[in-house]
Amino acid sequence: MDGLPSADEIAVMHGRELDAALLAAERVRRQAEATIAAITGRCDQTMHYRDDGHWSVKGWSMAVTNCSSREAHRRRAVARTLALMPAVRDAFAAADIGVAQVDELAKLSSNPRAREHLPASQAVLLDAARTLAFADFELVCARWLQLADTDGAERKAERRHEHRNATLTDIDGEFQWRTSHGVIDGDIMRQVFDKFCEAEFRADWDACVAEHGTAACAALLPRTAQQRRADALVAVFRAAAAAGIDGQEIQIVINLLMDQDQYEQRLSNAIDDTPVDIDPATVRSRRSETTSGIPVDPRTIVALSVLAHVRRIVVDSAGIVVDAGMKRRLFDGALAEVLKAIQPRCTWLGCMIRAAIAQLDHITDFTAGGPTAADNAAILCEHHNRFKYRARYQPQRQPDGTWHIHRPDGTTITPPDAA
Repeated sequence: MDGLPSADEIAVMHGRELDAALLAAERVRRQAEATIAAITGRCDQTMHYRDDGHWSVKGWSMAVTNCSSREAHRRRAVARTLALMPAVRDAFAAADIGVAQVDELAKLSSNPRAREHLPASQAVLLDAARTLAFADFELVCARWLQLADTDGAERKAERRHEHRNATLTDIDGEFQWRTSHGVIDGDIMRQVFDKFCEAEFRADWDACVAEHGTAACAALLPRTAQQRRADALVAVFRAAAAAGIDGQEIQIVINLLMDQDQYEQRLSNAIDDTPVDIDPATVRSRRSETTSGIPVDPRTIVALSVLAHVRRIVVDSAGIVVDAGMKRRLFDGALAEVLKAIQPRCTWLGCMIRAAIAQLDHITDFTAGGPTAADNAAILCEHHNRFKYRARYQPQRQPDGTWHIHRPDGTTITPPDAA
C-alpha cells in the first residue's frame, strides 16, 4: 500500500524510525481489516456468495482470497459483530482500536445468550478497547461475559469441575503430565507452581552470579526456562512427599535394575575406559530398566549407584532374587552438612557454585571400595559431577588440603599458585 516503507527503506531504519514505521503499518492493517469486514458483511447481507454456488459467506471468502477456514470464520464473526456494534465499527475503520481487540469482541458476540447485551454495552467496551492494555481488556471482556451469561458461566464451571482429570503417561521412556481443573483448584496449583519455578530460577541466578559475577545474564544460566519448570514440578512432588499424609512422610524408592555382569562392565568402562563386551543374544539375562520395565541408560544407573539411594539386589539367570541388601544413601545427613560447611564451593578449580546447592561425591568410587567417609568426599556441582564421570576426570585432595583435578591423559589441572 501507498505510504508503507519498502524493505530497503526498513533495512536502514534505526531507533524511533522503527517505532513510527510499525505504528503506520499497524494503522494500515487495522483499516484494511475493517474494510475486509465491511465487504464480508455486505456479501453476507446480499447473499452474493450464492452467485458462484457457495454455501455461505465463509466459503466465498475462502474461494476469493484463498484464506484458511479459520480465517474465513473469523472474518464472518467480525463482520457480524461490527454490524451489531456500529460505534466499534467506526472506531475500527478509523484505526482507533486493534485487530486483537475486535477479535475479542467477536468472541463475545459468538455467545448467543450474551449477544443481545452487546449493543447496550458497546460504549464501555469500546472505551476499554481504546485505553487498556490488551491483557487488561481481555479481563474486562471475561468479566462482562460472566455478567451477561450467568447461567453459561455456572454451567461452564460445573463442567470443568465434573471433567477434572490428571494423567501421567509414559511415552517411550518420557513421562508426560496432562491435567485439567476448575478455576479455584487451577489457581491454587498455579500459585504453588509459580513459587517453585521462582525458587529454581533464584538457584540458577545465584549460581550464575557466583560463577560469572557482574557478567551474569540470562544466557549464562545453567538451565533453560523449560528445564526449570520441569525441575520445579519434580520439586513440588518432592516437597509433598516430605510433608507426607497425616504427618507421615511418603518414602520414595526408585528401583533401577541391572544385571551384575553388565553393571561391572559399565562401571569399569566409566572408571578406566575398559571396553564393554555384551552379546545382544544374552538379552534374556540382561536388565537396565525400572521395575515397570522402562529402559534406562546403563550409564545413568551406574552414576546413580554412586550418587543416590541404592539397594543391592542379586538375581540368578532365571531372574529369581537370591540376595537383597538394605537401601542407603551414600552421603547424607550430618556428614553432608558438615562437609558442605567446611568447604564452601565446588571442588572443581575455577567453579564458584556454592556447596549448599552442590553434591557430595566419592573421590575413590564407592563400587571400587571407596568408603563413605569425610576423607573420601568431594563437593562437586551437578555439572562437574556429571562431567567427571562422562569425561573420566579424577579429583584428588593434596596433603595441604588443596585440590588437583587429573585429566584422563594423566596431566593435572592445578591451582594458579601451583602452575
